Amino acid sequence: MRTPIYTVSEENYHQLVEWLEKTFSELGLSREEIYNGELLLEENFFHFATASGDENKFQAKVEVTKHFGEVSLRLIAPGKAYNPLNDIEEIPDDEQKQYSLGILKAHKDDISYARKNDVNIISIRVHRSGNKIAIYTLIGLVVGIVVGIGAKSVLAPDILIWLVDNIFDTVEKLFMSALMMVIAPLVFFSVIEGITSMSDAADIGRMGGKLILLSIVKLSVILVMSMGLGFWLGAMPDLISMLNEESNSAVIMSLKDVMISIVPPNIIAPFFNNNLLQVLFLACFLGFILAKSGDRGLPVREVIVFGKRFAMDAVRAIMPAMPIVVAASMAKMMIIVDISVFLPFSKIVISAFIEFLIIILSEAVFLAIIGRVSPLPFVKKFLSFSVLPFSVRSSNVCLPATLEYCSDKLGIDEKLALFSVPIGIQFNMLGGCAYVTAIAILLRVTIGLPFDFEFLITFFFAALMMSFTFPSVPGATVIVMTSIFGMAGVPTAAVTLFFGIDPLVDGIRTVSNMVGNLSSSFLLARLEGKLDKHVYYE
Repeated sequence: MRTPIYTVSEENYHQLVEWLEKTFSELGLSREEIYNGELLLEENFFHFATASGDENKFQAKVEVTKHFGEVSLRLIAPGKAYNPLNDIEEIPDDEQKQYSLGILKAHKDDISYARKNDVNIISIRVHRSGNKIAIYTLIGLVVGIVVGIGAKSVLAPDILIWLVDNIFDTVEKLFMSALMMVIAPLVFFSVIEGITSMSDAADIGRMGGKLILLSIVKLSVILVMSMGLGFWLGAMPDLISMLNEESNSAVIMSLKDVMISIVPPNIIAPFFNNNLLQVLFLACFLGFILAKSGDRGLPVREVIVFGKRFAMDAVRAIMPAMPIVVAASMAKMMIIVDISVFLPFSKIVISAFIEFLIIILSEAVFLAIIGRVSPLPFVKKFLSFSVLPFSVRSSNVCLPATLEYCSDKLGIDEKLALFSVPIGIQFNMLGGCAYVTAIAILLRVTIGLPFDFEFLITFFFAALMMSFTFPSVPGATVIVMTSIFGMAGVPTAAVTLFFGIDPLVDGIRTVSNMVGNLSSSFLLARLEGKLDKHVYYE
């Protein structure tokens, strides 16, 4: 979508602001986004006007564009080449110019410059789309299917084998290696930050203990149900043809082996071997020590916070490649197998919605039994709120809106929500845990591996611990899949089979994660006497 181009000068700039207010409001942008967009446009406009040499006669053109849900402003200015972003590292003496450059520097990631046909073009991203990667991924899925079918129809078998081995398979492995490279640091820093954040809250022992206990109890129930769902879905023999025969070997594991392997032999081994269980243990161990260090540990805590943000940025830098990987993965599968085998994947997508129903019904029971309140207001209000997590597919991105929702709609004490909701994100990954567990059991049934009591107990506890390592990044559940598949004796290469459908189920997984986190905070507020029932029932 493009709006008509608006010609603006210093004289009619106030009219442009009114036009932008109306246009942005119609597009559903928040007040903060509207303010930031207007502020950045104003700074860039007057930078160009000053650079032109005659501010009174300077004119430029402005338009609003919307692509895949992402809203941007374009400032089109004639004249000599001038990029305002080149000045942001300067330290001018003038205080007003310092302020102006500070604004541009703070938002430099949302501003881009180009020069075409002797015209300067500044693009300002006003609204990020949470669906952008999902849409591109679905496009990649379609492109991959078309390319795979087309290649299979016209190319010789030896050329197809070369394409699969040297192009498509290489893209898949490069992407997985890149993700595995950053996920261990992300889990490590996230868990430590969560533990140290608890230590800053009042009554940490009681409230933190209750929050973790509630989360573990609910996760345990959901794990058992999702394992049962995996059995109920039954075998999917068509999937076997998509796996390499040499990968269909079981991993022999026992409860003793799992327990012993949790403790790493040294501090480097968990990261070197990408063992997320050991990373989790190390993070908890060091996190509790850091939490007890008091003010002496403040410099280290700052490093931990920076480390988490840095790791999150690394994951976000890798995830945009997902559409390309999906296209390569789907093209590879279309070449190797017959199209009819994709019908069973509809069962996986449907199972994700079944898991959501199981989770929300379970949470309603917990609210009624533990919270001793009617769960109907919670369910009704959550269903209207669920559009946000379904769209952005990240609990972290939803955090500001979630905190506001907790106090305004559920009646949870604001200070308690500030403590419980951010911590609960890592401990309430119900949707991701249920989805991966059900698929792992389904694949074990499909391969024909045995189920005995020791395996079920071992897998249950291992999956429970692994659930705390799920990253809150869109599409990143596939990373933890490899570890849980390995614990189930399932070939880790099977994770690539689910790249194509991941965008279809990622939103519902995030909604399931969100309902688990909100119910934990709600129950904690109820048990602590910090719930406003009037707000909850209104």
